Amino acid sequence: MTLSLVSRNVVISGQRTSFRLEPEMWSALDHICEEEHTNLHTLCTWISDYKPRSNRTSAIRAFIVAYLRAQLDGKKSSQHGPNCPCHKQDDMSEELCTILTH
Repeated sequence: MTLSLVSRNVVISGQRTSFRLEPEMWSALDHICEEEHTNLHTLCTWISDYKPRSNRTSAIRAFIVAYLRAQLDGKKSSQHGPNCPCHKQDDMSEELCTILTH
């Protein structure tokens, strides 16, 4: 049995790129987008902006783990305050902001 990676195109900050992830990771990202009422491009841009790593694919995987872990831990409240950098993102939830900025 071989692991198959699925490649999908994503626009991050206006630049088209592609990622190769396991089908389960794509499914998790789709689930997170539904939960956060956003789209894949916006979510990946936020991940790139707030969780910079040399490898964006690794950043996406790490974000998925952090997001799902926060859901399991029941961390709905945040340290989201008026000086939080994500305030410029009107449609970002407080939970998502906390995950991205901590």
